Amino acid sequence: MVKHSKFNLVFSFNSTHDLVYNPLYGSLLLVDKEVGLAIKRGDVTRVSSDPELYSQLLSAGVLVEDSVAEEELYALESRESRFTSKAIAMFLSLTSKCNLACKYCYQSLRPSEGGRDLSESAWGTLYGFLERRVKVSAKAVAIALYGGEPLLNASMAKRVARDLNKLIAEYGVKGELTLVTNGTVFNRDVEEVVSLVDTIQVTVDGPREVHNERRPFKWGGGSFDSIMENTLRFLDNYSKRVGVRVNVDEHNIDYAKGLVDFLVELGLEKKLYALDFSPVLPDQAETYNPLKTSRNYHEYIVSISRKIVENLEYAVDKGFKITKVFLKGPCMCKYVNCYAVDEELNLYTCPAYMYGEPVGKVLSEKAVVLSPERFTPVVYDPECVKGCKYAPMCYGGCIYLRSKNVPTCMRTLYGEEYLERLLRAYAISRYREVVGYA
Repeated sequence: MVKHSKFNLVFSFNSTHDLVYNPLYGSLLLVDKEVGLAIKRGDVTRVSSDPELYSQLLSAGVLVEDSVAEEELYALESRESRFTSKAIAMFLSLTSKCNLACKYCYQSLRPSEGGRDLSESAWGTLYGFLERRVKVSAKAVAIALYGGEPLLNASMAKRVARDLNKLIAEYGVKGELTLVTNGTVFNRDVEEVVSLVDTIQVTVDGPREVHNERRPFKWGGGSFDSIMENTLRFLDNYSKRVGVRVNVDEHNIDYAKGLVDFLVELGLEKKLYALDFSPVLPDQAETYNPLKTSRNYHEYIVSISRKIVENLEYAVDKGFKITKVFLKGPCMCKYVNCYAVDEELNLYTCPAYMYGEPVGKVLSEKAVVLSPERFTPVVYDPECVKGCKYAPMCYGGCIYLRSKNVPTCMRTLYGEEYLERLLRAYAISRYREVVGYA
């Protein structure tokens, strides 16, 4: 006997079809309205009468065996994945230096007097640590080159990229190297870095005038044209997976569609891996270089999240792909072998805490010290995940935002309407031909 999964979410796609998304199994299906209604009602008889449909729903986890205790299964799988030693991931800061003076930069604790770089010696220690972990158990290593602006230490970026490729080849592990950059730096060293990484994320904050006002160079000039020129180089000369992220708040969100139109003029809708929008965090809007909001932060984050959905819909309509922005967690904070690492090998729960109070340090290839605080989000499950069918999507949400009393629950951020619109936009952006939007 079978039953419908407790984690099935059914949303309207168009006048004839529904979307079924199951966050526990990660399955996304397009079904006709009659089937969608049967799934929503938990009607097994309707879907079991069609052998092909029955088989598809069973393999997708929409239908499960009666004996499966899904919440217990989810709790067990979540715990196992969070404690796994088979994968290591980190945001690695190559330098605290930056050439921009972004008005909302959250790294107010970043060393400003000349800054500091990741040294050859420090990377050697960290690489030794990674190699030891691979020898023992790790089968996958993912590193995001971070900063400051990481390409201001391009020689070290090359070293890290070469060494990671060496690790992959020598031990047969999976590896992924991502470059998170403001896109303003380009030289021969950078060319080599770009040729070695897998994915590049470039940040742009709006059309030229809006972006330049928010993200100027430290010497005062606008950075928009340099970023666009270099992004085109990344795409045309290296055929890399390049994504553009737009940081938005209530000061620039209404100009976002103008940026989308500009990117279309450059022909980037078919070239970018993804175009996404990210809300400016509370501390960025309040504590650091304030972009004040007239609302409390509950209202602010809900409003911005829903406006982001509207802009994503617009971007998808223009031909862009988007990522699974409806998946908010478990974030890296909740995995025991995920770290944010600064230039002195201090460890933080995530990049949002960088340069604050560290939760550990890599002392040598053989020794890593971690404080009890590092394990708190890993060990303890948020109360809100119990019995919640949205739990696999957010798992309690971002612990940084939660510490600021900002909601990250899917139902709070989007509500049924905007979550439905977000899933529809994602399905169109990734499966245009299948869903009839080619």
